[in-house]
Amino acid sequence: MEAKESSNLDLVRAVAVLCVFAAHFRDLITGTGAHISWAIGQMGVLIFFVHTSLVLMMSLERSARKLKGRILVADFYVRRFFRIYPLSIVVVTVAFLELVPTRLDPWPWSTYISNLALTLNLTYSEHMWWGLWTLPLEVQMYVALPFLFLWLRERAFGWALAMWAVAVAVGVLQPYVSQRLSIGQYGPCFVAGVVAWRLMHTVRARYRGALWPLVFGATTSIWLIAPRHDATFYRWAFCLALGCAIPWFRELRWTPLVVVAGVIAKYSYGIYLSHAAIIRFALTLDGLERWVTLIALVVSVPVAMFHLIEQPMIALGRRLARQATQSAVVRDPSSVSILHKSWSLSQVVRTIFQRVWLLIPMILSTSEVELTLEAVAVL
Repeated sequence: MEAKESSNLDLVRAVAVLCVFAAHFRDLITGTGAHISWAIGQMGVLIFFVHTSLVLMMSLERSARKLKGRILVADFYVRRFFRIYPLSIVVVTVAFLELVPTRLDPWPWSTYISNLALTLNLTYSEHMWWGLWTLPLEVQMYVALPFLFLWLRERAFGWALAMWAVAVAVGVLQPYVSQRLSIGQYGPCFVAGVVAWRLMHTVRARYRGALWPLVFGATTSIWLIAPRHDATFYRWAFCLALGCAIPWFRELRWTPLVVVAGVIAKYSYGIYLSHAAIIRFALTLDGLERWVTLIALVVSVPVAMFHLIEQPMIALGRRLARQATQSAVVRDPSSVSILHKSWSLSQVVRTIFQRVWLLIPMILSTSEVELTLEAVAVL
């Protein structure tokens, strides 16, 4: 299964963004915040996290065919920066300049800087744009993913499950350390995608693709029974169940579903960041004009965001990563062999915790702007 060609993974990503859209649509239309909206919206985010980790591990695996060691890690970080930051910077700046009203008073510069850097949970900053709270969690997980890849790529599936158990333990302890480190609550969700990646190398996709939507839907029952006040373990169990289910199914072949899921998945980042603003704007209109405007903007804005911002920036990131890789090899040919062999567990844990340890004093003592700038430098 290649992520770029997987209709199954396209369906997973499409369902994720549609869940978030449906939850916000219902709440904004009705003016209420029902439990079902919370459950569906949260489920979409959790699906995103599993999907993201799985796809990125597959991407690292493809890159590792040509790149090694520090160059592989640097290539990953450069590409991810240009994938996630440009569009988020645009929407945050739109809010800061009040081109789209997101609150009555002007936004402080400190909040703007934290939103630009996607360090909101570290600085306790307000979200300047709808849905932005998930992006810092993704960025912080990016720090660990290359090292998890290097450690797990030649190890048995059981080690991936062990890493998930470690992530659960960290998640249990995190509230007693600092609320700023909220990534700990979602670590098992991201690691569930890593588990799925390792399982793909252990089992054969033996079941028909037509069954995948049914099994995918069945896994959601684990989350949908979760009580809102105590959903942590349901969250982790759902993500693990989803991650463990993905590798068992062959690709979907029903063309209408494959095409629709592929299109939604392609524009999903733009849909995710734009839909709440579009719905709010449409609600200022009346009658038929409201619904025509809503449909037109929901379709056109994400497409424009992708072709005008996302796609060019992805291409730029790919080009810069390639140039940096070539330059590094010319300067130091031996660098390609560093980290070539699988890392030991102690090396992985030490590398990750060195970065976290540098952040803890900042988290406990520095101001919002200082913390944002220092955190970006460390990560």
